[in-house]
Amino acid sequence: MDGQAVDVAPGGAVREGRDLQVLARFTRVLELFTHERSRIDLAFTTAELGLNRSTTYRYLAAMVKHGLLVHTPGQGYALGPTLSRVGLLALDRLPLLERADPIMQTLSETVHETSTLSIWGGSGPLVARVHDEHSRFIRISVAVGSTLPITTAQGQMFLAHLGEQRAVERALSGVPESERETLLARRVDIRRTGISFSDASADGLRCIAAPIHGVDGSLAATLSLIGTINRMPKDRDDARVVALRQAAAALSEPALPATAGGA
Repeated sequence: MDGQAVDVAPGGAVREGRDLQVLARFTRVLELFTHERSRIDLAFTTAELGLNRSTTYRYLAAMVKHGLLVHTPGQGYALGPTLSRVGLLALDRLPLLERADPIMQTLSETVHETSTLSIWGGSGPLVARVHDEHSRFIRISVAVGSTLPITTAQGQMFLAHLGEQRAVERALSGVPESERETLLARRVDIRRTGISFSDASADGLRCIAAPIHGVDGSLAATLSLIGTINRMPKDRDDARVVALRQAAAALSEPALPATAGGA
């Protein structure tokens, strides 16, 4: 004998098989989420898993209990806080975020405003990095891991670059019709200028966002500045906006060289 403990309890193999089945079904539920599908409901999940409705509901309820999902009545299930924490740990290892830290710190120290970096979370911008400005008496901060509304400058930048109509409709779900038309009308100008603005008038805050591009030219993330309306400009030629553009450009990947046509 090599001294290893062996499970010889009756039913041990059966319990192991059941545990693996539960794990496999949890994994299958999580695989239903995509960039285009940020929420699922009971009917859809039941059909995809091929189980009866009550069994599917028990799986979803267990996943909510353990923080893998969150349930909103009338809206269905979304990814939960446990997955957000794990996802952010994985994001910490991405080269973009490693490169972002010193650039964001320099940006915040130069313009004396808080900077944030956000990635697309399926239904809105997910805050992945924050550098607070410490030199001012009043600090403005955003929680890492929080999902921002599509009406923010970061959200408008992502909205301007969403290609599929289904993704646009999903991002705008819950936005009043009058405000939706305004957001859609801004898309062309945001893509053209590479800058978006938003005001939270009730809080006296303004945000400015710029795009961070991947090697294929697609939008990989947004870099933004947040400050008070009195301090923050709404002028694209302002020195702070120029500094934001330069920082976002420094974080963008160099474009792939064009392939020569023909042999």
